[in-house]
Amino acid sequence: MSTQTSVSDNETIVARDRVELLRAEILRHNHLYHALNEPEISDADYDALFAELKSLEARYPELASADSPTQTVGAPPGRTFAVVEHRLRMLSLGNAFNAEELLAWRQRAADLLDREEWTYVSEPKIDGLAIALVYEHGRLVQAATRGDGRAGEDVTANLRAIDAVPNELSGNPPPRFEVRGEIYMPKSGFDAMNAEIAEQNERRRDEGRASLTLYANPRNAAAGSVRQKDPSVTGTRPLSIGVYQLGWCDDAVTPDTHWETLGWLSEFGFPTTPDAAHHSGIEDALAACERWTQRRDSQAFEMDGVVVKVDDLGLQADLGIVGREPRWAIAWKFPPQEASTVVEQILVNVGRTGSINPYARLRPVRVGGVQVTNATLHNLDDIRRKDIREGDTVVIRRAGEVIPQVVRPVLERRADDSVPWTMPDDCPACGAGIVRSDDDAMHYCSDRSCSAIQQRSLEHFASRGAMDIRGLGEKMIGLLLAEGLICDAAEIYTIPDRLEELARVPGLGQVKKRKNEETYEVGDRLRNLAAAIERSKSRGLSYLLVGLGIRHVGGENANLLADEFRSLDNILLAPAESLAAVEGVGPIIAESIVEWALDGDNWSLVHRLQAAGVEDEVQRSDDEPVETPLDGLRFVLTGRFGAMTRPQAEAQLKALGAAVGSSVSKNTTALFAGEAAGSKRTKAESLGLPIWDEDRLIAALEEPSALLNWLTEEEPADAN
Repeated sequence: MSTQTSVSDNETIVARDRVELLRAEILRHNHLYHALNEPEISDADYDALFAELKSLEARYPELASADSPTQTVGAPPGRTFAVVEHRLRMLSLGNAFNAEELLAWRQRAADLLDREEWTYVSEPKIDGLAIALVYEHGRLVQAATRGDGRAGEDVTANLRAIDAVPNELSGNPPPRFEVRGEIYMPKSGFDAMNAEIAEQNERRRDEGRASLTLYANPRNAAAGSVRQKDPSVTGTRPLSIGVYQLGWCDDAVTPDTHWETLGWLSEFGFPTTPDAAHHSGIEDALAACERWTQRRDSQAFEMDGVVVKVDDLGLQADLGIVGREPRWAIAWKFPPQEASTVVEQILVNVGRTGSINPYARLRPVRVGGVQVTNATLHNLDDIRRKDIREGDTVVIRRAGEVIPQVVRPVLERRADDSVPWTMPDDCPACGAGIVRSDDDAMHYCSDRSCSAIQQRSLEHFASRGAMDIRGLGEKMIGLLLAEGLICDAAEIYTIPDRLEELARVPGLGQVKKRKNEETYEVGDRLRNLAAAIERSKSRGLSYLLVGLGIRHVGGENANLLADEFRSLDNILLAPAESLAAVEGVGPIIAESIVEWALDGDNWSLVHRLQAAGVEDEVQRSDDEPVETPLDGLRFVLTGRFGAMTRPQAEAQLKALGAAVGSSVSKNTTALFAGEAAGSKRTKAESLGLPIWDEDRLIAALEEPSALLNWLTEEEPADAN
């Protein structure tokens, strides 16, 4: 019995030590995140620490403490601003990382309420700075940060400087009440602000002054902007607000449900959380969370989850709160897009243009639902700007299908003997010297015959976005190059006439055994490859232009050039001024095409492709005039469409004579917006452009005259 007691006491001692360590570490990170806007670790790493502490406190109730981070919110207010006491405590939220945890939350609420059914509201969990706004007689009189939940910082003057925050309300608001919301910076505004800082840093370096620090993410940028000492600086920042809750209200009748409350607040001019939704049951709410997980990256703002709430405010009151969290709401958290790991090596590879591309070899870590071992570093200037070194602990980010990127190093964990990384002198593929371009921030292999350039160029030519030659992938191209069977794109088209020769190459032909003798025959693999090569000849001018690998020429501007000049010769012989005059092309792409066309080796390649029968002109039958009722109109498509893919819709619009762009401008005729339309819709709204949904897209493709009629209406309808 005494032995068992001793073991139990030892376990408790170990648990107590771990709890104390976790509390100290979490409090430190709370201060860094909430007070200083300088987080050292990713959200995923913080959530892991918090979950471990919560689990230990549940397992050892005797270690519970009222001042534990699991019972408090955020961090105490800083000293820069006056302190505001919150009339009602601002809470935090519990987390659900999967469907089982969301359903378990719902079951706990059902057990407490002794009922099974009620409605819910879901709202995107925008990653910003929580704020409480107090209004008296329709005017903003106080704005405070969340702080530790009980008291926050008085940032009233700064919030009044933000255009998106109503200083005066419309309608007939209550005499005195508080709303709560999230101050955030849209992605487009964040990118523009950091770009402006980068431009300032160029000038500061020229003047011998220290560089300004770029913001790590939109959340930090929003928090830092709100905490500026000068309100006029806050007013210049591209900030928005999403109001998500009525805090308290004096002397007024308020709605009975959260969903009705959001509509009620919007009547007074509050921008409520975008894309909130009402749900009849938990399964519907769960489906919404899963949809948000898929489309999070297409939104105009950063979000790290979805908040699911019990809709009935009476039921919310019955459920109450526990610790720092309401029982009536929970945060569905997305798989982490950021995580911390170690840069084990910085290496380089060679791109199709000969660019030397640095990348980080990482200690394996799961982020965004996948295991990541490499991350792009772009170029030497980017490495120097972020000061990334081998051996550093770094925060990496993976959004959607984007290649993981290193966001920043954790300087507090850097070794004392760390040294800056330098670009190697020689190409890792061929050993030729590496040179820096005067035109951009890239380094290049100086040998155009480099084997890596050949490999990457051929992979690009055969890729789906170019000539789409199925069966001609990385391994096949490597084998053909190694055997000396091809050396450039034109020689690909000699393959169908050389199948017998290729069949004798180990790994290409089909092996036959006859009387103890092995022979190689042309098999399905080579026959399929030959057929794919033949099909690619009629791929079209724009795809051929992409396949040539001219720097800066991609699918969108290749389409524009093909539509304008009609043949490859016309494009390559056109002066830079004519190329640049095509909307969507511009001088950089034009100069790149002219430079490429000045090279005799490139013209030799073009002539051999033409001799092989590769289609290099826009084909049109003279005896069948093509009806192009949408000539002169320019459209942009964004979001997801159910009846067709976006490329299919773009192709049909082009067949009707329309131009289809990739960005919204004042020259855009209209925007077709599908599901999860993001920043393009916001830009179109700001320009006052017509915005039409998928139903109108389908109608326009079936009857173009209907579209022309819409454009003649005095006020084009927003079908959404």
